[in-house]
Amino acid sequence: MKNSNSTKMNFETYLQRKQYSSASIATYQRFVQQFLEWTVNENIDVEQVRYSDILAYMKHCSIGRGYSQRSIQHTVIILGHYFDYLQAIGEIDNNPAKGIKVKGVKRKTVYHIIEPTALDAIHRDFEALTLSQKKNKVIVGMLVYQGLKTEELDKLEVEHVNLKEGKVQIPGGRKSNRRTLQLESHQIMDLNEYLTQLRPQILEKSGQKTNRLFVSIEGGFKLRLDVPMRQLRKQNPKVENADQLRASVIVKWLKQYNLRQVQYLAGHRFISSTEAYQQSDMEGLTEEVNQFHPLG
Repeated sequence: MKNSNSTKMNFETYLQRKQYSSASIATYQRFVQQFLEWTVNENIDVEQVRYSDILAYMKHCSIGRGYSQRSIQHTVIILGHYFDYLQAIGEIDNNPAKGIKVKGVKRKTVYHIIEPTALDAIHRDFEALTLSQKKNKVIVGMLVYQGLKTEELDKLEVEHVNLKEGKVQIPGGRKSNRRTLQLESHQIMDLNEYLTQLRPQILEKSGQKTNRLFVSIEGGFKLRLDVPMRQLRKQNPKVENADQLRASVIVKWLKQYNLRQVQYLAGHRFISSTEAYQQSDMEGLTEEVNQFHPLG
């Protein structure tokens, strides 16, 4: 299928329209250029590339360039975007890189996604009678509205919360970027009570002196989510774990914002990490761990 339109957008423009960052675009172009150079050396017309050619290129990357399996996976993802682009401009009919899985790379777990209204109910219905439960309700709010990871919750300090502006600053880590997220109005009320009344009580009972936002009545510095998660699962059997809640929040964001904005909100270092959650927006998907490509 060839498009007779003489004015066609280039790959860079295509990626810009998809809201990719300049750094990601530069990386994608570099990987695609390497692939195009390989097709020239192999006397393959890029418009005639087939599934078997992608396999041959993967083998070339593994043996000829010493790519790790994860790097090969990243390459296949980029080529998938390139062939999507060629389809978009009418140069090809089918994407030969679609559906390829790389052996030895565990795929991201796909969770049953909880709808936004149910996320609200999870926080609203969380029973908070005791001092510990009230603290845990603040933590649950961070899970269902900001989609924080356990290690991010663990790093939060009092100065990261700005109640006046209704925002919380999330410190960056080895696998995530620093960002500032908006708090819901009812979270601000809960946090105000926690900071002014509950946290001082917990510090007094535990004898701790720390700037950490979340402290344990029993003492100790490692944040534990097992108690609030047990309460959540009892309250709602559909709740699996904190990662599922985070995935549900990210999927919700993907319906509200563009990919680049969601990358920032989730703290993802790479846009491909955000894209992985797009497939989660399909009910009934299960974890795919042992489906490997036959390469190697």
